[in-house]
Amino acid sequence: MSTVVAGVGIVILAAVLGGMTGFGYNLIATPLLMLLGVHPATAVAVNLAIALATRVAVMCRLWASIRWRRALPLAVGSFPGLVAGALIGGVVDPSGIRIVTGVLVLVVAPIMIFRRPEPGDRPVATYALAGFAGGALGTTTSLNGVPVALALSSDASGQRSFIADLAVYFVLSNAVGLVVLGLRDGVAMDDVWLLVWWLPGALLGNWIGTAWGTRIRAEIFRVVTCLLVMGAGLATLLSA
Repeated sequence: MSTVVAGVGIVILAAVLGGMTGFGYNLIATPLLMLLGVHPATAVAVNLAIALATRVAVMCRLWASIRWRRALPLAVGSFPGLVAGALIGGVVDPSGIRIVTGVLVLVVAPIMIFRRPEPGDRPVATYALAGFAGGALGTTTSLNGVPVALALSSDASGQRSFIADLAVYFVLSNAVGLVVLGLRDGVAMDDVWLLVWWLPGALLGNWIGTAWGTRIRAEIFRVVTCLLVMGAGLATLLSA
């Protein structure tokens, strides 16, 4: 029960950050839940479901800001990546997943701060490739937002479009990812109960974070998020 209660706090914190940035939920929740002792497979499945549920509301709210030329290639490109990741995740040792997760988080956080956006969309193939990489990470570590956020942050499209396109990606990609994981592992009742406990807090945190996300100066938030993410990555490495 202590794990469940502590997980509520982690999920709320991660959901607030996820609502503010459009992608930060899994970056925070996955490492900290693993550190708490949650099995990697459980953390992946529950986080995919929570991210899907929270992003539906965001997608509807920011529908007018969606840039489909980016959002659809990201989502569709993730589908084969989800299958590849599920095959990898079925044979890799959980401690190895923790190491990969921690290293990935520590590497990506500074990149997202210092990388400067450029005007104009990238080629469709770039978004599809980022989606594939995100899908592969999604069914192994649930960090499917990392390569996608990097791809979207490379062009200066504005924060609302950034969050809206990510929402479309998460809704479509996570839905397919959950189906893929369900076909591979079945549906565990423990995962369902954790989802029941944690989802209400995630929805509340996401609502708060989304309301704040369009008001906070982007450069300040990127620095704060980077520090939190790097701390979560380091904690994951120490727990491996």
